[in-house]
Amino acid sequence: MPALARAGTLLCAAFAGAAAAAEPALPLLELMARNVREANYRGIFTYEQGQSLRSARIVHAVVDGVEHERLEGLDGASREFLRMEHPLDCRHAGHRLLGEGPDALALAGNPTLSQYYAFELDGDERIASREGRRLRISPRDPYRYGMTLVLDNNSALLLKSETTDGAGRVLERFQFVELEVGGSIPAEAVFTPEAGARVDAAHAKAGAADSEAFDWSVSWLPAGFAESARERRADAAGRPVETRMFTDGLAVFSVFVERHADGAVSRPGQAVQGATIAYVTPRPQAGLVTVVGEIPPETARLVANAVSFAAP
Repeated sequence: MPALARAGTLLCAAFAGAAAAAEPALPLLELMARNVREANYRGIFTYEQGQSLRSARIVHAVVDGVEHERLEGLDGASREFLRMEHPLDCRHAGHRLLGEGPDALALAGNPTLSQYYAFELDGDERIASREGRRLRISPRDPYRYGMTLVLDNNSALLLKSETTDGAGRVLERFQFVELEVGGSIPAEAVFTPEAGARVDAAHAKAGAADSEAFDWSVSWLPAGFAESARERRADAAGRPVETRMFTDGLAVFSVFVERHADGAVSRPGQAVQGATIAYVTPRPQAGLVTVVGEIPPETARLVANAVSFAAP
């Protein structure tokens, strides 16, 4: 359920980095970065990605200083994403992205973000019966996408976001249709023992990875991007996969390196849905490189081709 998880991430993270760079928007962004983790809220939102439109329900609660969050798909196949028992003082760089769950988002307090984006407050907008301020974020180079955000006047929570390409076309849109902020939300409204068992099983599977080191590096990244996290796990077939996440404080992408099995070599290619690209390129005698994130296709291609492996 990448789309459902990606939509939830928009609520969970990453504009803390932007707060340090955009002086007129500083109070709104600081409040958003704090309340998205510390406030209780629940609502229903839509997520439009390319030709796909989905709706979901989110419940976010803080119980005894610990975050609990539940995302539930409301149409199509049954989908659910859970995040639980996450201490408020535990912060992860690259919380957002990019696409696999709260948190795919950002290096908090990045003081150089204004070198790569321009920030502009641009009037008011009413979303889900709530009044908000519109914030436009424009990239200063062709290696990232722009965004337009609407932040709630009272809580600064994200009411709406649009990701745009260099021509100003909207690639994907997130928008609340109902939102309730504040009040008491019991942990059981978010977490159930059955759900916890599913999450624990998924974590156990993800952790069962080959311990052999992956000797690879990336020789080119867009200016401002830095590695924020890495993970080694096993894929569905038991093959080891190493993931490294990179962020500039706002945009996030991941590089996956998978070892070939039995000399198999896949074909290169890419898949694009909305603002998200998955660019795949095989490396004979080395591995399969995949770049996934909300970045332009050319950026993904350049990053993938910059992955190099140490000589055997």
